[in-house]
Amino acid sequence: MDGNGRWAKERGKPRSFGHMEGVRAIRPIIDDCFFKYSINTVSLFVFSSENWKRDGDEIKYLFMLLKAFFKSNINELIEKGVRITVSGDLEDKRIPRGVKKVIQEAIEKSSSNKLHTFNILFNYGGRQEILNAVKCVANGVKEKSISIEDIDDDLFSSYLYTGNLPNVDLLIRTSGEQRLSNCILYGLSYAELIFNKVYWPDYNKTILESDLNEFINRKRRYGGVNE
Repeated sequence: MDGNGRWAKERGKPRSFGHMEGVRAIRPIIDDCFFKYSINTVSLFVFSSENWKRDGDEIKYLFMLLKAFFKSNINELIEKGVRITVSGDLEDKRIPRGVKKVIQEAIEKSSSNKLHTFNILFNYGGRQEILNAVKCVANGVKEKSISIEDIDDDLFSSYLYTGNLPNVDLLIRTSGEQRLSNCILYGLSYAELIFNKVYWPDYNKTILESDLNEFINRKRRYGGVNE
């Protein structure tokens, strides 16, 4: 969900205003994904492991918005059968206790839901995810709970932050930037990519429909050839 800060700057507003408007844009999009288009799993990249480099006040404001979003929206989503998952390093001591609490409560309350999965990439980095999985597998081999012959894609994937999710079919990045920015590097192997020039606060249901139609009309060959 890229472009909040630039969106605000172009309007003569502080970055915090852009983040606030970006949060307001979330619910209409995920509602359409789940309840109009019956998409099973939706992930939002809300805070990366690199975002700790930002100004401390901006980080505090982002965390405040995250807590407010959870408190205002998660219970209703849970009632509609949505399971909440969070991918990233939640053991990081820099994460405020209050943020961890709302995250953990949402995960626990929704754990039995199976209709849809709303996954939040929080304190997440794709390289960090892969390195962490490598260390876990290596430790398993060291302790002889894993044999080298057993290591395959399924086993390795199970140690990823996103290991409980399907591989990504479609990645949409807003703001016109054309890079992955360390997002789900392992799970994006055969994903279709759409780089939309619209800043996230302006991303709406009509644009989502257009992006999904573009995705539907693409030919996905997975290394094969067209018939």
